[in-house]
Amino acid sequence: MKKLVIFLVIIGAIALGLMVTTPDRQQHVDTIKSVMKGAVSAELRENNIDGPIGSIASVAATTAVDQFLNTNFLVRDHRFYSLGFVDYDGEFIMVSVGVFNHVYTLDEDQARQLIKKKLEEINPLDFLKKD
Repeated sequence: MKKLVIFLVIIGAIALGLMVTTPDRQQHVDTIKSVMKGAVSAELRENNIDGPIGSIASVAATTAVDQFLNTNFLVRDHRFYSLGFVDYDGEFIMVSVGVFNHVYTLDEDQARQLIKKKLEEINPLDFLKKD
């Protein structure tokens, strides 16, 4: 009987800890932005884009990520954990899991693949054209 009570107290403490430390939307966004910023920097280095052009490209990419997350990112807050989803082409894709005040998300290599796929859809010359 004593072991059962101790077991239930431990389970209750873990459950309470999970509920109190569930990450919120902003923690998910900050983690994803950090990973995406690292991926953008790695892509720029790999393509030897540095100096002022690299800075402008980095700022533009960061702004694009911010806008994308503001409009297409959803966090489902469950009692013990939270899940982050991105609405991509009408399909919700899970990109992050939050538990114990930590957000686990895609790694930098996966983010680089996503960036490459997205850049293939965009023609950079469209931004240089004047009306």
